[in-house]
Order: sequence, then C-alpha cells, then structure tokens
Amino acid sequence: HVSYEHASHQYHDQVGYQSHESNHGHIAYENENGAFEASDRSDAFQQDQLEHQQTQGQWYGQEMYHPNNQIAPPEPPKTIGKELLDKVFGTPWAQKCKEIKQTSHFGKVQGWRLAAFIMKAGEDIRKESLVMQVIAMMRNWFDEEIPAAFRPAMRLYTIMSVGGDAGLVECLSDSTSVDEVKKKTDGFASLRDFFERAFGPPGTPALPGQVSFEEAQDNFLRSLVGYSLVCFILQIKDRHNANILMDRDGHIMHIDFGFVLGDTPKMARVPLFYERAPFKLSAEFWDVLGGWNTKTGGLGVKFCKMFEMAFECASNHVEEIATLVETTMMGLNYDPRTAKSIANEVRARLRMRGPPGSLQQKQFIVEIVSLARASLGTSTYDWLQKSMNGYL
Repeated sequence: HVSYEHASHQYHDQVGYQSHESNHGHIAYENENGAFEASDRSDAFQQDQLEHQQTQGQWYGQEMYHPNNQIAPPEPPKTIGKELLDKVFGTPWAQKCKEIKQTSHFGKVQGWRLAAFIMKAGEDIRKESLVMQVIAMMRNWFDEEIPAAFRPAMRLYTIMSVGGDAGLVECLSDSTSVDEVKKKTDGFASLRDFFERAFGPPGTPALPGQVSFEEAQDNFLRSLVGYSLVCFILQIKDRHNANILMDRDGHIMHIDFGFVLGDTPKMARVPLFYERAPFKLSAEFWDVLGGWNTKTGGLGVKFCKMFEMAFECASNHVEEIATLVETTMMGLNYDPRTAKSIANEVRARLRMRGPPGSLQQKQFIVEIVSLARASLGTSTYDWLQKSMNGYL
C-alpha cells in the first residue's frame, strides 16, 4: 500500500499544492496495516471553536434579556425524527401505493406497480437517457467487482425518449431536492444539522422504522461517491441543489442531465460562474461526511478510498462506456469526427495514472478530490442560482 500522505507530499513537491490537507490541518493517510486514517493538527483550534460555541450558546446571561430588561421568550421546539422526515418528504411512498392499490380496478393484477412520471416537451432527453444507461452499467460493475463495504450506490429510474423533442421521466419516490429539504426544514441550520435532527445524534440507536445517523451518513457517502464519478466521467453540469435529490434514508440522487459532455448552461459560460470542478463536492456535503478526522467519525478518507476503487472499476470498462457515448453522439446528429473526439475525452478521463494502489494513482485521486472541494465555480454557481431562481 502507498499512503495518501506520501502521495500528497510527493504531489506537493512536484506541483506546489498540498492537495488533501484541509484548512484545519486534517491529513488523510494509510497506516502500515493498510487502513485509511486521518491525522489531526488542529486540536487547539477545535478546542477554541468549542469554547466559542459554548459561550455563544449560553442561555443565561445578558443575551437573554431585551433592552427593556424583559426575558426573551424561548424558541419553539424544532421538529425532529419521523415528524421531520414526514414534513420534508411527505407520506411514505409505500403507504401511498397501498392506499391506491386498494381502490384501483387493477390492484389485483400480478405485477401491479405505481409510478409517477413527468412529461418533458420541447426538450431532447436522449442525452439524459445516455447518462442513465451509463449509471446502469456502472452499478452492475460495482455490484460484481467491488466489495460491499466499499460499494457506491446509485438509483435507477426510467427515462423514455419518444422523439427528438419529448419524453417521459420517472419521478423518484420518497425524495425531494436538497433545495426543498432546506426550505421545508424549520429552523434549518445546515445539512449536517438536518441529518442529526432527522436520524438522531451520532452514536444513538435508530428509531423504529428509521435508519440511524451512521446508516444515513453511510448512504450519503456511497451515493455521493457514485454520482461524483459519473459526473466526472460525463462532465455533467448545472449541478445546483434543485437538481440533486435526497431520500428518506440519506441517499442523494442527481437528476436533469441536459448539460453533459461539454455542454453548459448559457449563464455558466461567464468565467466567474463556470463549473470547473470535476464534480460537486460542496462544503455542506463535506460537512455531512464529517471531514478527514476519522477519530470523530469523519468519512473523508473512506470517500477517497471508495472513489479510487470505483474509478479503477470504471477504467476497466472504459471501452464499453466510450463506445456507448460515441454511438449516442452520432445518433444525435453529431458528425463522426466530433463523436469520436468526445469518446476519446472520456477515455482520457478514465485513464489510470498508475497501477492500482500506486503512488501515482493516489496522487491523482487526491488531486481531483481537492479540486472538487476547493472549486470557486461550485460556490459561485450556487450563488448565481440562489440569486436568479431562489435555490438554496
């Protein structure tokens, strides 16, 4: 095994950028037993932050009084647990299906299933269908070739093109956009806070009919790895929080793949707002993972390891992905030379930078993860979408 710490030091010497060290000094590395851990150089900083939060959070003191010396009324209790999940995601889909099946004339037909669709008109969804085909292939490869402990998760749904300018897209049940999660959560503070309120604080058992915080966090991690790799391979853009969904168990799902393989929204062509990141790994997503520090439950190191394994798996099947991309582009009236060029770009992105587990490959993984975390384009594009469309 070659450690991520060694990879970072080598990369720092060559490029002058310590790619996987956070602002607070957390470093991801692999110990002599092959286990990925993280060192913590910020104990003093964290203690200062804790003391500051405790000071700010004191209820008794001058802050509890208004200028007229009247005691401020306590804040109403915040919604938590199943009540919060129902408020954000609505009635569980299984319950809706059961109620409708009982009244349906076709409820007794074998194979009965309820699904919701939206009709897209005036829009070519064949590229969206291409993305879903790639996701389906990658999910099969992950199931066959990656151990369950490190297997990414992605959710399939139906995308049916009925022509060059129309199609049907299946709605994802028990899910809503990250934007809506923020808007529907009373007293929303952060995604991490939402997870702790909905699934319970870390270390507490799961409530009946729900997953625990650790299970929800693991679901978030696995889905984040899977969709991050797909976004990197196919260069999926327009990744604002209305195009990223979350379900009741903590998984995320990307939707609306209208801008892929070099296409970008017009507003994002302004250099300041261009989505330069290899994939979206915003600060709030990283906060849900808990950062680099494994001692406090951080999953940042596991993210790198899982991404490394998923990348290797996809690289082993690069010709299948590139061939599908090339034939689809030709079907979309791209000339053969352009379609070939786009497919070759996919091959280049999935090229292994060294043997599996090598220093060179780990340096590459560290580099793209760090670029995703530090990308100015991600934050500026989110700000643009918030200003223009109100997406949080």
